Amino acid sequence: MQNKLSIFIPTYNRWGVLAKTLEKTLSKKLKKFPIFIIDNDSNSFEKDKVVEVINKYPQIFCTIIKNEMNLGGDGNLLRCIELCQSTYILLLGDDDFLSDDYATKISNYLDSENVWGFISFTDRICDRCADLAFDSPYELVKFSNDWSELLFTSTSVFNKDILKSGMWEAQRAQFTCSSHLVGMLKGWEKLKGNGKNWQFLLSTQQLIVSSGHAREESSFELINVFAGLPLLEYFFQEKKSHSIVRSAVRGGTRRVFKPRVLAKVFFRYTLKFGLLTSWRLMLPIRRGLSYSIGNRAFFYWWYLPLVIFFAALVRAVH
Repeated sequence: MQNKLSIFIPTYNRWGVLAKTLEKTLSKKLKKFPIFIIDNDSNSFEKDKVVEVINKYPQIFCTIIKNEMNLGGDGNLLRCIELCQSTYILLLGDDDFLSDDYATKISNYLDSENVWGFISFTDRICDRCADLAFDSPYELVKFSNDWSELLFTSTSVFNKDILKSGMWEAQRAQFTCSSHLVGMLKGWEKLKGNGKNWQFLLSTQQLIVSSGHAREESSFELINVFAGLPLLEYFFQEKKSHSIVRSAVRGGTRRVFKPRVLAKVFFRYTLKFGLLTSWRLMLPIRRGLSYSIGNRAFFYWWYLPLVIFFAALVRAVH
């Protein structure tokens, strides 16, 4: 067990938030699992709070590794994978809380005879009656049909070898906001003929009890998500994989990445940055909507410009 799972926490300029997460994490009796905090070249403000928490739990291995430069959000995720030496890796968000029985639940899977390629846990009560295992990650994606569910790193356990085999594609896919999933799928494609019988699991177990406790309501992150999702088409051009991934992306935009929320974000973005800046950002996103939301794109092709024009008018009046 000692070398089976490592917990990596990528972070940037959120020491205060991380201190709360780390307190919750280290108190879960995770002696079997080393914890690595990958600092994306943050400033030192409030770093002492994290150091205090680490010193409070000397029986658990926890260390901070600082990048020499800011690699970007997805770049820092890939840095975690590069550094991992265990069989499996959990990429824990710096504002996500693990369940109290995390160690017990995860050990039940890692102690089994199965060789896992990927495990997708849940952050809410699951409506499935039992875990579902697949021989291919594409079959898992097809059954889930929700890219947003699979995208959440804190509820996922990845096979390090598969991810590292797909690292080149993952590096290229950083702008998709899905580099870790691209790496997992492409890594499996490269290794699937080596005779290993990996299992890809949709688990009913809830291992995250509070996700994104420090999430900013005024964030413009959804703009980046919608800008990146259509680029997945370039990574999955084979007919079957293209259809499966595109369907899952569209499933994700129905459940989490909703275009009506994107319209609200663009309204706020226009109020802050003005018509021209917002318009230039909207145009490439508008072109990619047919991939990410399907037939609903016909409505949003004209709705998004109207939202931006209205917001610009409100901005001018005030």
